[in-house]
Amino acid sequence: MALHADGGRFTSKPYVASGQYVKRMSNYCAGCAYRPEVRTGPRACPMTTLYWGFLDREHARLAANPRTALMAQSVARLGQDARAAIRDAAARVQDGLETV
Repeated sequence: MALHADGGRFTSKPYVASGQYVKRMSNYCAGCAYRPEVRTGPRACPMTTLYWGFLDREHARLAANPRTALMAQSVARLGQDARAAIRDAAARVQDGLETV
């Protein structure tokens, strides 16, 4: 998500990942109370929630770039209720980052 801060001028494929990827590629999730495969709810991994919130929030920009269109398609497949739940959950995570 940090690489997205360049205003859309990607020099390489931008790198964004959910908690699920972190779990698969590292041991950081060992013993964690959160579930990386869950997007919303009390057990949802904050990183996963923020990942999907980012995809939802930046959907139009991601869809317009061939390097990020696949990520945009992932969030586009979700229903409006699921996307609204993700937006709400991501806002709560952002508001409470100091307590995660």
